[in-house]
Amino acid sequence: MEQNVRFSVAPLISDHAVLQRDEVIPVRGRGRAGARVRAELEPEWVVKADGVIQPKSGWGVVNPAGKWLVELPPLPAGGPYRLQVESEGEEQEFHDLYFGDIWVMAGQSNMQLPMERVKYRYPEEYKKGASPMIRQFAVPIQWKFDSDSDALSGGEWKTAAAEHTPVFSAVGFFFAQKLYERYHIPVGLILTAVGGTPVQAWMSREALSDFPDEQKKLDACSDPGYVERIRKEDEARIAAWWRLLDERDQGLTENWAAGGGRRFWKKISLADRWDDREDLKGAGTVWLRNCVEIPPGLAGQPVRISLGTITDADCLFVNGEKTGSTSYRYPPREYETTALRPGCSRLVLRVAAVHGQGGFTRGKSHRLIWENGEERDITDGWEYRRGAVMEPLREQTFFERKPAGMYQGMIAPLHRVPVKGICWYQGEMNADEYERYPDYFKRLIEDWRRKWNRAGLPVLFVQLPSYDLEDGKNWVQFREMQRKLTSVPGTAMVVSMDCGEENDLHPVSKKPVGERLAMAAFQMAYGENGVWLSPLFSHGERTAEGMILHFNHSEGGLETVDGTAPGGFEYCFYGGEGKEDGRKVRMMPAEARIEGNTVVVPWPMRDRLPDALVYSWSNNPSGANLCNSVKLPASPFLCQIETEKRH
Repeated sequence: MEQNVRFSVAPLISDHAVLQRDEVIPVRGRGRAGARVRAELEPEWVVKADGVIQPKSGWGVVNPAGKWLVELPPLPAGGPYRLQVESEGEEQEFHDLYFGDIWVMAGQSNMQLPMERVKYRYPEEYKKGASPMIRQFAVPIQWKFDSDSDALSGGEWKTAAAEHTPVFSAVGFFFAQKLYERYHIPVGLILTAVGGTPVQAWMSREALSDFPDEQKKLDACSDPGYVERIRKEDEARIAAWWRLLDERDQGLTENWAAGGGRRFWKKISLADRWDDREDLKGAGTVWLRNCVEIPPGLAGQPVRISLGTITDADCLFVNGEKTGSTSYRYPPREYETTALRPGCSRLVLRVAAVHGQGGFTRGKSHRLIWENGEERDITDGWEYRRGAVMEPLREQTFFERKPAGMYQGMIAPLHRVPVKGICWYQGEMNADEYERYPDYFKRLIEDWRRKWNRAGLPVLFVQLPSYDLEDGKNWVQFREMQRKLTSVPGTAMVVSMDCGEENDLHPVSKKPVGERLAMAAFQMAYGENGVWLSPLFSHGERTAEGMILHFNHSEGGLETVDGTAPGGFEYCFYGGEGKEDGRKVRMMPAEARIEGNTVVVPWPMRDRLPDALVYSWSNNPSGANLCNSVKLPASPFLCQIETEKRH
């Protein structure tokens, strides 16, 4: 029994909060056991017509565990409101509250990715922000393994005003903006997404009951002291590795950043592969330098030094002064400075390969970009020298990836809050589990709907985009599996193939993704008729001429994005072993034509009947251009063909 708990209100109630319209509103908190709590909600303005608007209020009592609940009656969309909560003479007051629609934005890094990362793609939106009726609550990142959290550890609501835009989920920002433009109803986003998390991390202990191997992992993490012990061991080991690296790094001892170590440098281009050079293989540091000629008119002007992405960490020096640094491989290196001087400006880059092979991501550009639009390519003209060689640092234990941890820390407390729906962008960490993922996903949705007490809670999810680096080898199969998941009632899938980047796990084209999620919501959550979803392959019809392909969400007819003939179709011929994955077979490009809301693909000029027909079937497809009447791209798919011979 807790007798002396300080009176408080749960973090999801703060200034600028969005409360779900037309639902009973739970107000929760902590206090002294037995104390009475009163909550009163009233408009922030006074209305005198037939009198003053009566405030909405309710009472509660703090239970023996120190928790209290006050429920306020439903209200339609609108505001602003003021909420006063009082207990035993203590009072807390919250302002600028609105009733609207709350959406949970869940998943991993591509949902978490903030507007700060896409500011060069969407400079106007980044600078201007969006309507103050759009708000975001970022759930603090925390894992928990012993039991479900009953409250969040912190957090506050922020409006989409320009000063807060950098921290908004980019997908969420554009999703909410399109919703608000259409309905003019306040939109609240609860962002609960963490990079590198598999679906199992977001599942409850109950949902994992059908997966004994995941249960074992959870039980191990539930052992008292285990997580903290491993975390401290990892921190000590990582810190020791970096100390040793710095001690060994000749570039630091000789101050190469400021021009020391004049001899023994070799020529290199940033486009060169490091694993092709024996002296660049393995973990440790590599220093690179380049003398860039700067005309007087551009010297001292604000400039962005864009270097793509680098494995793993880096630090950039401009004319001897540290300009910026990045601690891990995924963020794009975009360093801003005014330190370029006329004539030779020296750029020095220290790259640390931590876990193995270092280097620059292939296909990325390397440029100086001035505010007046002038650019300079700096891919070539570099020299390099090895600073230190190290044994690779063993990866830390990422507890955010362990089963149920993120659910118990970041989802469980949200079930007490009424919401409009869920947006889910996740799968990168599970791409190699494409055969098992449907079971995980279905159990997650079933469990979340039960916990939110809404059987038909809309779940909108994003299909993985194009991507073709080494860790994307099974994305083709994963996308096909996601297409089939649309059979789960109350779900809809957003196609994002055209929003990906072949060499970036975190593509910056987030506006179409957010807007397509909003379009899906128009249908799934707001009941609008129309074509709001991408064409999805339904079934194939075999004829003497070829295959006739039928699609869902093709009302109004099919088209191509660029007005040319449909591309991206291929016939597949399996080998003697009858392989069926569509990648390890002989492929033959196929001509196709649109007939209304179907696509006709004639047989190839061969005696043998193909085994399958695929569309957009590669990690980074080219030529795929099929769309519907509202220009939403068709999903990739595989259509199996009957194996008997044609007559």
